[in-house]
Amino acid sequence: MKHLYLAKEAKEIDQHAIRTIGIPSLVLMEKAAMTVAAVLMARHTDQTRFLCVCGTGNNGGDGVAVARILHEHGYKAAVTVIGQTDHMTQEMKSQMSIALNCEVPFLSSDAVSNGEFDVLIDGLFGIGLSRPIEGVYKKIIQDMNESGALLYSLDVPSGIHAGSGQVLGETAVRAVCTITFGVNKAGLILVPGCEYAGEVIVGDIGFPKGSVDSVNSRIYHYENEDFRKWMPKRPFHSHKGTYGKVLVIAGSETMAGAACLAAKAAYTAGAGLVKVLSTINNRDILLGYVPEILFGVREDIKEASKWADVIVVGPGLGLDDKAQELVQYVIEQTKVPVVIDGDGITLCKRVAQKLSNRFVLTPHKKEMSVLTGYSVNELQERILDLTRETAREWDCVIAQKDTRTVVSDGRECYVNVSGNQGMATGGSGDVLAGILGGVMAQKMSPFEAAKFAVYWHGLSGDWAAKEKGPHGLLASDLIESMSKVAVMMQREETK
Repeated sequence: MKHLYLAKEAKEIDQHAIRTIGIPSLVLMEKAAMTVAAVLMARHTDQTRFLCVCGTGNNGGDGVAVARILHEHGYKAAVTVIGQTDHMTQEMKSQMSIALNCEVPFLSSDAVSNGEFDVLIDGLFGIGLSRPIEGVYKKIIQDMNESGALLYSLDVPSGIHAGSGQVLGETAVRAVCTITFGVNKAGLILVPGCEYAGEVIVGDIGFPKGSVDSVNSRIYHYENEDFRKWMPKRPFHSHKGTYGKVLVIAGSETMAGAACLAAKAAYTAGAGLVKVLSTINNRDILLGYVPEILFGVREDIKEASKWADVIVVGPGLGLDDKAQELVQYVIEQTKVPVVIDGDGITLCKRVAQKLSNRFVLTPHKKEMSVLTGYSVNELQERILDLTRETAREWDCVIAQKDTRTVVSDGRECYVNVSGNQGMATGGSGDVLAGILGGVMAQKMSPFEAAKFAVYWHGLSGDWAAKEKGPHGLLASDLIESMSKVAVMMQREETK
């Protein structure tokens, strides 16, 4: 598990290192510059021409120090400073003085677009930006993006909000690589910040462990070892009852596919038994696609819900009165963990105002908008805050599906980094609902199950995309890839 930090939190770590531990800020700046220079020198020959485009704050000081180190190692490296020099921080002034004493060239801003440099290093703003880019800064960023040079950003691409990943204004630096300092920033992972950041390298700049630990980050993402940690175990002495019973309430007169996908995904995730309640005309389709299921009609809800260890309700269910009655029954009359997906989320909003921590809701942006009243744009811009806020208000787990799905229990936020654009296809969400139900049936808590299911779902999409490419990927391909991912992870563990 890797933690992610907001700009405020990153600044707190920096200040703790300086004020509490006693490390001078220039020492941290020097270490940051050495880390950046090491990356650049490892990737480029001594014939490469570097220009550091620096603002007047400490991010600019980092850039000036990078230019000086490259210059001292024999590279052609120069600096251009953008902004009012009378607004320079003391650290920036110090770095400029040192660089001038080392005879580092300082050039006008015309150097950005004259084609003389192979690599431009963005040291304009870093994590400190909180207002839209405009004026001379907007022009220089546009010139950088259009220069044809390779762009590297220091800490955060200028124009990107370090916490939300949003573009502040109309433009931001599009880097091939961002070298961020000390800890990773949430805005480099979230959309669209991740598209501007390019490859992200977290550089060690000398933050003491005590400084990092002084800030309690509640935002994080998973890595492969987390998959191995949370993958439900299959003890040798077991039977189908060991792995739980999942009830899938899904499908309508014209939509059998959602129920098929959710049921098969639940089995593939390891559930011992899966029963589907749907309309009678879906029976043959379901049994033909997943012959292992038990089948029942919607009228069987009372007995079937007593049988279940976990319920998945909503995929392809429709929005008619009968569907609403089913969702209301599940919310009000059952006691087991519940996944509410698809149409079930819209119906949930109609019949309830609060749930409990046994519920997981898996809305996409439009469903989240129905649930919360916020616009799709607001939900994108404030995905961390609003997912956490909604989970807290509804007293449940929310997995807000997006390019970077965010899962929250009202306190923490998990940001999913697996998956790809090929998964933007009909039925993908139904597969996730089934995986989640299958995992919860194996005694995993709703919050931990939601995080793990989202990660597994994305990894399966990545595997499928490697085999087929992102074009024409089908939701059923994700199910086929689930077991392959699990086997691959087990092999990695034994190496």
